[in-house]
Amino acid sequence: MIIQNKYTVLSRFIHREVYSSLKMSFIAIFILILYSCTKTVTKPFQTIKGDPTEQLALWKERNISNYEMTMKIYCNCIQGRVGPHHIVVENDKIKTVNDLPYDSTKTGPIQTINELFDFIQVGLASNPYQHSLEYNSTYNYPQKIFFDFSEQIADEEIGYEITEFNVL
Repeated sequence: MIIQNKYTVLSRFIHREVYSSLKMSFIAIFILILYSCTKTVTKPFQTIKGDPTEQLALWKERNISNYEMTMKIYCNCIQGRVGPHHIVVENDKIKTVNDLPYDSTKTGPIQTINELFDFIQVGLASNPYQHSLEYNSTYNYPQKIFFDFSEQIADEEIGYEITEFNVL
């Protein structure tokens, strides 16, 4: 009888301890699930260094139609598309890309500075999720461009970076 009473007392103690542990584990798991379901919301960035309309007017005032530049394209695309590309523009038309006659089937579409300004206007009008624009302080061309058009779509972001710009 003493052994049976010890067993009963011990089983009740173990039962309470296991129940208590299970209860605490359940609460911990519930809190963990709730915490993991929360979403950190970050505000999208909207950076424009220089007014796009003013920069376009200043660019047009310079009347530059012959120039060379290096362009890097930031996109989810093949390596041949991203560059960097050495581009020569004559009479506001792309003449060569990487010292070869321009062929968009090999490089994808490459844009002139005027076409980049058009791209910026269309991009801003579409109310993008995030964007960043930076202009060259000497010639007023868009030096860095980035657009993320939709928070809900992956890999539709696009960016351009212009370096080594020289008037010809």
